[in-house]
Amino acid sequence: MPEAGGPAAADTVVSAFPAGRGDDATALVFEYMAATQAETGRPVPAGIGELPAVLQNECRNLPAVYRPPGALLIAFAGQVPAGCAGLAPCFPEHTAEVRRLYVRPACRGKGIARALMSAAHHHAAQHGITRLILGVLPARTGVIGFYRLLGYTETEPYATESPVPMIYLERLITGRSAPG
Repeated sequence: MPEAGGPAAADTVVSAFPAGRGDDATALVFEYMAATQAETGRPVPAGIGELPAVLQNECRNLPAVYRPPGALLIAFAGQVPAGCAGLAPCFPEHTAEVRRLYVRPACRGKGIARALMSAAHHHAAQHGITRLILGVLPARTGVIGFYRLLGYTETEPYATESPVPMIYLERLITGRSAPG
């Protein structure tokens, strides 16, 4: 579960593709997807080719999915990639979907999820994104609580490729609401 407070162990958070960290981004997103497959009772894939087609497509096209004004952010603990969070631009204009918030198990409980989300909120504010939306598995109650602490509230379902029911949340972004 992401930690709601405390000092962040993330030394830096970068936008993956401008920083030349596409391989790290692919590895982290795949780890997230593999863990989610296991959590939902599906076979754990050994590689991208064993993911469902829609997830394979995302893994193989990360720069397009997280295109500007969105981003795929990577947090580093020292020189080690510790986690990621994505902002995927979507309809309507000035909206992005928060996707793939993930912190590697060895790095959890150190504020990295909070650092990633703070960077995501800041990125959104700096790039004209005024509304963030996300879908989360209902069983992830700790994650839902974490998002609520960050100011997310329930919203209407939106179009998604998820084959399972989700809880939908949103947060409005303004210049002064970027932190957190």
